[in-house]
Amino acid sequence: ANAMRDIQADNGVLKATVTYSPTMAGSAIKLARLIAQGKGMSDLLEQEVPQSITLASETITKENVQKYLPLGFES
Repeated sequence: ANAMRDIQADNGVLKATVTYSPTMAGSAIKLARLIAQGKGMSDLLEQEVPQSITLASETITKENVQKYLPLGFES
């Protein structure tokens, strides 16, 4: 199965998906550790761990799926 092709075909229940960074989980663990240790992050202007972080992602629909087809994988 390939979710990108399913979205492109538009003949099933899957109408959209989103992209995400493969490093997202690792970054979350690093932030959790810093919060638990009461430390800041040296690469931020503010030296405190932010309460929330918004990560960029794209919504993939039948209108733009062609752009993302190379990212799809077989399962």
